[in-house]
Amino acid sequence: MAIQNAILKHALIHFLFILAILAENAFSQNCMDTSCPGQKQCCSRWGFCGTGEDYCGFFCFSGPCNIKGKSYGYDYNVDAGPRGKIESVITPELFDSIMSKVESNCSAKGFYTYKAFITAFKSFGAYKGKVAKREIAAIFAHFSYGSKGFCYKEEISLEKYCSKSKKYPCEAGKSYYGRGLLQSITWNEYYGAAGKHLGLPLLKDPDLVARSPEVAFKFAMWFWNRNVRPALYLGFGEITKRVDGRECSNWRRDSQKSKVKQYIEFCKMLGVTPDQGLDCF
Repeated sequence: MAIQNAILKHALIHFLFILAILAENAFSQNCMDTSCPGQKQCCSRWGFCGTGEDYCGFFCFSGPCNIKGKSYGYDYNVDAGPRGKIESVITPELFDSIMSKVESNCSAKGFYTYKAFITAFKSFGAYKGKVAKREIAAIFAHFSYGSKGFCYKEEISLEKYCSKSKKYPCEAGKSYYGRGLLQSITWNEYYGAAGKHLGLPLLKDPDLVARSPEVAFKFAMWFWNRNVRPALYLGFGEITKRVDGRECSNWRRDSQKSKVKQYIEFCKMLGVTPDQGLDCF
């Protein structure tokens, strides 16, 4: 009996050891979604966990990244370059000039206002001081692309986008499709998390994003600060994955309305050169 117990104990220890290895491999290959176990490992942009320069260096996705001041000879940092107060970077005149190009038959014509933009931006600590003009150009490029040139305040395809969630359950009769400036933000979990952070009832009333221009800007900026801003050092092409997923299959730099062209145009408006990391891989 003692021998049988010893065998079973040995088998159980071996089984748990195998499970630990499998769990670590699972973490290591999906760390962009699950993060890395422990406090010393970094998640690389390729989704693997580890330590050292290959994981914690320039292409570190999360964890104790060691990226300060690193460029490897290339100017990829969207957070670098000339800076200024948000009111001086985007003046009322420049904002009105951008919005004047919105066609009269657009549902969002006149919806996105300068007052709402300034109030929303300055509600986030990162934009109360001086901001990088490149980042603002990148933000406006994504806002323009996400709302089809500031033409729409909600998705044309009104799907429900409701998933099972104990923390952020769907409200009866409500749908969680894309609204506002980044219409890639969908599903009840995002509306719930954004509402909690912003102190707004977005889970119960997702339409608030399409009714209030200030909320529309805050909703988009919450997502930008949470998902996109930490990766500004990787370049414009790479941060687009944080907005619209990691796929680059529809990436076309030559398209007239591509994000790259819009980013370059906004950089020109703000008097800065775009970064060199324009491609999406």
